Parts: sequence; C-alpha cells; structure tokens
Amino acid sequence: MYIAIHTITLIILVLANGGRHDWAYNFGALLLCMHAVPVTAELIKNRARIHRLGPKFWIFAVILPWTAFSVLFACSLFNPSFLTIYNNLFSPLLPIEYNSSLPTTPNPARSLLFLEFTIGLLFMTLSVLITKTTRRQIRACLSGLLIFGSFLAMTGALVKLTGSQQFLWAIEFREPVAFATFFYKNHWAYFALLIASIGIALIQYNHNSERSSGHIPEKSIAYALCTVVVLVSIPLAQARGATLASIPLALVFIYVVTRWLPSRIPRIATAITFVVLGGIGTWFMSQMVAPQFAHALERSEKQIENYKAKDFKSVKRIALYRDSWIMFKEKPIWGWGVGSFIHIHPIYAGPEFYKNDSDYPVAYEFAHSDYLQTLAEKGIVGSTLLVLPFALLGIFLSAKARWKNPISPSLLLGSGLVLLTAAIDFSLSSPAIAMGTVLLLALGVRYALLSRRTENKTQSS
Repeated sequence: MYIAIHTITLIILVLANGGRHDWAYNFGALLLCMHAVPVTAELIKNRARIHRLGPKFWIFAVILPWTAFSVLFACSLFNPSFLTIYNNLFSPLLPIEYNSSLPTTPNPARSLLFLEFTIGLLFMTLSVLITKTTRRQIRACLSGLLIFGSFLAMTGALVKLTGSQQFLWAIEFREPVAFATFFYKNHWAYFALLIASIGIALIQYNHNSERSSGHIPEKSIAYALCTVVVLVSIPLAQARGATLASIPLALVFIYVVTRWLPSRIPRIATAITFVVLGGIGTWFMSQMVAPQFAHALERSEKQIENYKAKDFKSVKRIALYRDSWIMFKEKPIWGWGVGSFIHIHPIYAGPEFYKNDSDYPVAYEFAHSDYLQTLAEKGIVGSTLLVLPFALLGIFLSAKARWKNPISPSLLLGSGLVLLTAAIDFSLSSPAIAMGTVLLLALGVRYALLSRRTENKTQSS
C-alpha cells in the first residue's frame, strides 16, 4: 500500500509541472512526511532490528544524522542572514545580524519549501526499505509508472515530430506548452531515463517467466515497445546530458532483446546480432531526431569554441560552477542555506551575468550542478549529514541483498545515470526527478533484499 502511495505521489508531481509549484512542494512533502507514522511503528515493533541490522546501525547511522540535519536547518528558518526588500525571488538583499555558528538562510519561506520536501524524501526512503511489501507489489507499481511514462512519451513524440500541439489536449488543458518547463524539456529526459530503466527491468522479469511457457512472449514484446518509445523521446527533448546517459540504457536494452534468441545459437551469432541491432537502432534514432540532434550538435560546437576562447557568455554553466565554488569557500561549514542559490549567487556573479552593462546580474535559480549547489547551500556539515546515511545504507544493505535478479540492476542503472547527470545539470532540482531517482534506488535495493529472503526460504525448505 505504501509503495502505491509513493507511485501516485510521483505521478501527481510529474503532472504538476514536475512539482515546481509551491503547492506541489507542500502537497508532496505532506504525503511523504505522513510515512513517518508507519516507519516509526515498524522500528518500534521490530526494536530497530531490520534486515539483520541492529538498533545501533539504524539509530546512529541513519536516524540521528537525518534528525540532526532536519533540526539544524529548521533552526536556520529563525536565523535569517538577509532581509529581502521585496517579496519575490529577485528582490535585492539587505544584510542583517545573525548567528554565524548555526545554519542560516536568506529567505525562510523558500528554504521551508525545499526543506519540507527533502525531509519527506528521507521518510520515503525509510518507508520503502523497512515497511512490509512484496516483490509483486513492487512490480505492479513499476508497471503503472511504465504505462504512465509511455503515454506521455508517445503524446510528446507526436507533438515534436509533427510540430502540432493538437495532441496536447490529452495531458494539458490550460497552456499551449505541455507541462511548461518539464514535459519534453531537460527534466522530461531525466524522467524518461528512469522510465526506460523500469521498462528494461520488466522486460527481463517477464521474459524469464514467459520463456518456459511455450507461447509468444506478448508481455515482454509490449514492454519492449514501450521502452523503445521512451528511449526515442530522450533525444527529442534536446537534452544533451540525458541523451549521452541514454546510450548505456539503449545498449543494455539491445542486449536484453538479443537474449530472446534461442540458446542453441552460437555466441558469435548473438554478438553479431547485437552489433547489427545496435547499428540499426542508432541509424533509426538519428534519422528520427535529426533536426533536434543537429541543433544540439551545433550548440555544443559553439560552446566548445567559446570555452576554449575563455568566453563564458554562451557557456554560463562553467561560470556558474566557478561562482558556486567561490560561494562554498566563503561559507564552507553550514553553507548559505537551503534554496539560497538564487539569492546569494548575484553577490558573487561574474561579468558574464551582467546583461547590456546592467547594474544587476541576471539571476539564476540553480547552479547547473546539483552537487556544487548542495555544497554551497548546505556546506560540509549539512551535506555530510544528508548524504552519509544513504551511503551507509547502500553499503550495509547491499551485502545482505541478492543482486542476481531481473529488476534491481536496471533500476539502479537508471537512477545512477540520473545521479551522474546531476553533476553537470540541475536534474534533481525538480521534485519529480528527485523523488523518482530516490524511489527507484530504494525500490532496487528493497527488491534485492526480498529476493535474498525468498532464496533463503527456498533453500531452507
């Protein structure tokens, strides 16, 4: 039941412009934070002995760091470092006195939105990992997400390839642009990476179950067709980072399809088939998305030339990296506050951001590198308290999981690719992408844990 709620929440965030609205942040945070009740009940019921890990691990490695993070940065809401002259994101700032030994923020209202949702993601992670569920429930929710993502991908592909927006009636009733800054933009491409990994996972599971049935693997074929549509939608979104990240997924997809060949065929024939299918797929995709690909290539070549000439006006992301590092070095311990980048960056903005000799720089909401922005906003202490429990959970739970299953590796590959792109883009700044990435990571680990438990029961019987 809890995983179904997570799935519905993710779908709602995707439809709500990726969650980039104040009400969506609050709504998502409320639904996710409600899982504190079953998480706490499960910990108390089992006396914090879950997945053969004792209470010391759950208390000291997970609960205390995340509690400290939540409390400390909640205190920052009452420790503002600046006063906004106007009540908007682009308001000039007046510095005020504050306690520099504690976390701070220039805008408590904005920090509250991001902090609430981040805490909700932490409860969601624990909910997926420790509350009762089954592998069947996980597969059902993954199937729902694949169907949902495939429908959006087909609708958007029709819009892109035909140049007509008449198809948007199915998903957008109010605006002529689908999902504004989410659908078929950069963030859509990252969401498509996650959906494609789900498709590959379900293809492998259903092929394993249908292989011995003796009839046509209709479910595997249906999942494969959906996955192809989602993969094609990624370059159509003109997201260069996500397009590069989709190459490993496409290769894995082709490899999985070649496994449908009879086992008596020699390996060399299978390898040749893999190469031929890869070549045909590459040619087909390049022809379908030729205008978008040509535009992205031209833009990349121009940015490379300007970068070599040290002209960052058209490569502002490099300048944002530089300014973010300066911001981090100014406040390395606690950072500037959750969600503070758009307010603080103008103070450190380089000449590239001053348009037409303006007295004020153009404001950027995100640093185009989620990791640099996390350091700048949360500092070393906040980033460590937030990220370290994830690392410890991955290390300790992976040793107790069975990874030779058809679901987990694909989910971890898709979410891992999105995490890689976050180093050069602001993919995780969208609530839908952040939630989807963390959800698939947690589901992949939980499915592997359930697979190990099932294997142990089978061996004991």
